[in-house]
Amino acid sequence: MRVLQVDPRDETALAAWFAVQQAVERDERPDEVCTLLDEVRAGVLDGSGPDPDSASVLLSAVCEDEVVGAVRLHLPRRDNLHLAEVELYVHPAARRRGVGRALVTEMDRVARADGRTSLIGYTDEPPARPSAMSEGAARALGFVRTQQEVRRDIDLPLDPGRAAALEAEITAYAVAFDMVTWRDVAPEHLVDDLAVLHQRMSTDVPMADLDIAEEVFDAARVRRHEQLARAMGRALYGAGAVHRDSGRMVAYTDQAVPLSEPTRAYQWNTIVLSEHRGHRLGTLVKLACLRRLSSEVPQTRVISTWNAEENVAMIRVNDALGARVNGTSTAWQKRL
Repeated sequence: MRVLQVDPRDETALAAWFAVQQAVERDERPDEVCTLLDEVRAGVLDGSGPDPDSASVLLSAVCEDEVVGAVRLHLPRRDNLHLAEVELYVHPAARRRGVGRALVTEMDRVARADGRTSLIGYTDEPPARPSAMSEGAARALGFVRTQQEVRRDIDLPLDPGRAAALEAEITAYAVAFDMVTWRDVAPEHLVDDLAVLHQRMSTDVPMADLDIAEEVFDAARVRRHEQLARAMGRALYGAGAVHRDSGRMVAYTDQAVPLSEPTRAYQWNTIVLSEHRGHRLGTLVKLACLRRLSSEVPQTRVISTWNAEENVAMIRVNDALGARVNGTSTAWQKRL
């Protein structure tokens, strides 16, 4: 068994690395569209620019010239310099052969060399199916269960009657706010507010005991975030609530659609500043965003979202939109 670092510009090596991730995703959820190679390529090359927000390190586990395991270390460069976010994949045909342990050993070494003291990774657990990462296996590798999220899927387009009834029920709570939507690029006069909302996503949502510090966002980082979505081949839809008296955007949501495989979309952030909660803004911005997404990309049949079990307010929003539970996701943390 050899563990090698992968040059993301080497198309052959990257494709072999990605094939392991794809095999794992197909094994876990055979009826779903997998992550796309172009998306991964754009993501891992994102940190190679002159002013990176993060960088990626890829590792492959090779046995008899076949790649049987893959790791991606996501290394923040602007904040959270103690942290490495981890994706670890072991090919289903190569499990219980020491591949995961070999990858984790090298992963720990690379993270320590970069000054990282915490690792955080996630496992996807489809309904009625045990995770490949059991509690015992995780602890043997030094990880502990830190937060549990629930995946919910919302079928699209929304039922018009349901959406209209929900909007009629809650609009009276938000008479002091105007809704705005955009695709790919947020309006210039709102980008500073969007930076504040991005930053508050790292402080105002439930984090359990995850060792994540406040992120640092400005308008330039928001624009880089948008550029990355385009490089990944995704349309990025956003919606915000603007407080009429102050002119500030105080709530927003964004949703991404892979344009080459648009049947499934992904919910990214949704946040309402704490000082403006109680006006049903979370539901209203998601309604506005989903309507525009469905209008412009009618091939999208479902959008997936993840919420911490303790995030009762956002779970209530998603349930009101007709969400159905479709598995869980566990956050595992390791202190180096």
